[in-house]
Amino acid sequence: MRKFPRYYATVWSLLVLASLGGGLSACSKSASEAAPSAEGFSVAPAAATVEGQDNRAGSQLAYEHEVTIWSGGKDIAARIGKVRAACMAERFGACNVLGEDQTAGDSPSGNLKLRAIPSAIEPLVALAAEGAEVGQRSTTAEDLADAVRDNGLRKARLESQHAKLAEIMARKDIKVEDLIALSQQQATIEAELQGVEQEAAQQQRRIRTNLLTLHFNAQGVTMTEASATREAFGRLGSIWDSSLGALIILVGALLPFALFAGAVFVIVRWIARRRGKGS
Repeated sequence: MRKFPRYYATVWSLLVLASLGGGLSACSKSASEAAPSAEGFSVAPAAATVEGQDNRAGSQLAYEHEVTIWSGGKDIAARIGKVRAACMAERFGACNVLGEDQTAGDSPSGNLKLRAIPSAIEPLVALAAEGAEVGQRSTTAEDLADAVRDNGLRKARLESQHAKLAEIMARKDIKVEDLIALSQQQATIEAELQGVEQEAAQQQRRIRTNLLTLHFNAQGVTMTEASATREAFGRLGSIWDSSLGALIILVGALLPFALFAGAVFVIVRWIARRRGKGS
């Protein structure tokens, strides 16, 4: 029998080793890419920053930021909890939680609304998006200059009216019934002044701080597709019910015509048979 050349065997061995090495390196690379981060969140591209906005001298703008964050569905509750805790502890500066909601199920989601000083906006967003992906972000501003001016003019007018009433009420020749009427007017003006001052405080709060709304959504479309399939099967019963109802209505509408046609057929056939027998 002819012997296999030794150099053929050597070449064959080298090819086998090379293929095994490439496969192992590919497996190692894929495993390292799929490894979770130390925080327990899936590794994703670095999140884009969202900076808080300060008002320049003379401007009176109320800034609002909206950020959409995509992460693993199981991470959403933990992310919301981390940001909420940091805000309530004022970890990055003055901050208040204004609202929060979460939705469980196949496609979990959540929203967190905060009001914080401008310097706290960027670290709060970075904390919320750590190890996740920022899908969308927007910054808008509402100019409150006219509202602040109108509120200031109203306050000055009310203060002037209050001062005039106080002068009249201080007169010694004022009648009792007039004093009672003026006291009622004064109480009304004081209530309006209190409302104006509260409005001014709210305006200044909006100018000095930024409103931040964080939207948390689950990554991937697998859950969405599964939800769509379940929803389709869930609607199947109602579709069958509607179809059966339509069929019953159709049969009920055609039944009189079918009975009439059957009766005519029987009569015609009976007449035809009698004529056949007579012939």
